Amino acid sequence: MKVTRLDLPRVAADAPSADAVAVAAAERAGRLTDLKYRWPARYRASWAAFLMLAAVVLFAAPRTLSSASLEMVTALAGVLAIAAIGQMLIIMLGSIDLSVSAIMSVAAGMIVHYGGPGASVPTVIAFALVVPVVFSVVNGVLIAVFRLNALIVTLATFGMISGGITLWTSVSLSVSGQAPQSLQEIAQKTFFGVNAGFLFALVVAVILTAVLTKTRFGRRIAAVGANRRSARALGIRVTAVELSTYALAGLLYGIAGVLLAGYIGTPDVYAGAPYQMATITAAGIAGVIFTGGPASVASVVIAAIFLQFLDQALSIMGLSAGARVVIQGLALVVAVAAITLGQYGASSFRRGFKKAGRPVAGG
Repeated sequence: MKVTRLDLPRVAADAPSADAVAVAAAERAGRLTDLKYRWPARYRASWAAFLMLAAVVLFAAPRTLSSASLEMVTALAGVLAIAAIGQMLIIMLGSIDLSVSAIMSVAAGMIVHYGGPGASVPTVIAFALVVPVVFSVVNGVLIAVFRLNALIVTLATFGMISGGITLWTSVSLSVSGQAPQSLQEIAQKTFFGVNAGFLFALVVAVILTAVLTKTRFGRRIAAVGANRRSARALGIRVTAVELSTYALAGLLYGIAGVLLAGYIGTPDVYAGAPYQMATITAAGIAGVIFTGGPASVASVVIAAIFLQFLDQALSIMGLSAGARVVIQGLALVVAVAAITLGQYGASSFRRGFKKAGRPVAGG
C-alpha cells in the first residue's frame, strides 16, 4: 500500500507510542507477578500431579473413571479433603497432628454407639462434633500453652484415644455396628455421579478459603505460624489464635468422621486409621510449608482427590494395600522434592554460576 504525505499523521496517530507499550508491558508483568505471589509454584504441584494422573489413568486404568468408581472416589476424597484441611490448619501454625485418625474414629464411634433406634440423630451428631473439638483443644493447650512438642503430644493422644475407644466399645462399636440409616442416606446420596459428601467438602473449602484470606483471624493464623514472636510483637494474641485453630481443626476432624461413618455404614475402631498419613501426605503434596505460614485450601482439596484417584487406580490394577501406601509415600517424596527444586533450584543454580564468575544466560 502506498502511503501519501497526507496519510502520515493518521498512521503515526494510530501507532502506539513507546510509553504506551511500556505501560502495557509493565501492567502485564505486574499481573503475572501478582499471580505468582497468590498462586506460587508450591501450590501448583498438586494440580500438575492430578492432571498427569488423570492422563495416565485414562490409558492404564480406564475403569477408574466408571460411574461406580467415581462415586466412591468422590465420597472418600471428600472425607480426606475435610480432614486434610484440618491438618493444614495445624501445620500452618508450625505444628503437626498425628491424632487425626483417632479423633475421626471417636466421631464415627459415637455415631454408631449412640445412634441406634430411637436416638435423636441430630443430637448424636452434635455430640460427635463437640468431643473431637475438646480433644483437639486439649492438644492445643499442651502444645501452645505448656510448649510441649507437637509430635510427642499428638502421638500420645493418638495412643490414648485409640486404646480408650477399644476399651469403651470393643471393635464393633455397638451391637448392630450400623450408623443411623438417615445419616447413611445423606452420606451415600449422589448428584450426577458425585457423592454428596464431596460437594459438602467443597462448601467447607470455600468457607475456609474465605476465612483464611478475608478475615483477620485467618490472616493471623498464617502470621503466627510464620513467626510467633513477631506476631506477638504486633499485638496478636498468639495463644488465643492457636487454641482457636486447634478447635477449628477438631471440628473438621469430627465432620470427616461423621461423613465417614455415614458412607461406610459399618465403621469400626480402625475406620480413621488411613487418615493419619493421608492427611499429612495431602498437605505435603499441596505445598503446605511444614514450618508454618500461609497455605492453599484449593490445593489441599486437589491433593486429596489426587490421592484417592491414585489409590483407586492402583487397587483396580491389582496392587495390595501395602503397595498402595508405599506408592503414596513415594508420591509425597516426589512432590516435596519437586516443590523444593522449583522454589530454590533455579536461584541456587544462578548463584553458583555467579560465584564461579561465569556468565549467566539472561542475567
